[in-house]
Amino acid sequence: MKKIIYLSILIAFRLSMHAQITEPVERKWDYISMKKGIPDNVYFKDVNNVLGRFIGTWKGAYDNKKYEFRIIEFTSDFLKVKEDKLRVSYIISDLNGNVIEDTTTSSLYVMSGRYYHNEGYYLIHQAKGGNCAQGGQMLLYVDESNANAIRMDAIFRNDMGFVDLSECPNMINEYFPTGVIFNLIKQ
Repeated sequence: MKKIIYLSILIAFRLSMHAQITEPVERKWDYISMKKGIPDNVYFKDVNNVLGRFIGTWKGAYDNKKYEFRIIEFTSDFLKVKEDKLRVSYIISDLNGNVIEDTTTSSLYVMSGRYYHNEGYYLIHQAKGGNCAQGGQMLLYVDESNANAIRMDAIFRNDMGFVDLSECPNMINEYFPTGVIFNLIKQ
């Protein structure tokens, strides 16, 4: 009888060691900012539907370019961490409608979600062109104060941290303005 109890406890302990922990997507920033690392077997789930406000098609214009963001939610499962994230494919065109860049048919250069923090959502972006192309972080913030006109602010921060500027004297494929807030309207 003692053996059966011991085996039952051992099995329960092993199962609990591999059990998945569910955390709201809002908590991922807490793990990052504490610099303790994200534990294995955690699922950052959108339990409070904070990502829902970003989903959809958004359009706007800035500096002689028209922007269309198509935002979807997906679930990533990588290195024992599962996570609900946003993915942004986009079409950028000039004011005459000539397409400059379109990532809606390829997943290589879409913006991919990092984390949700302080009502904003952060994504990673890398344009075509390798190390010499625009790359960095996009922050999206949805203004829901006016229910009739939902507006999203977007700001891009260029991150050329490890690029040898002698190899890349000029950045190519600069699709987004750097350090400037531009607005998009939900369609």
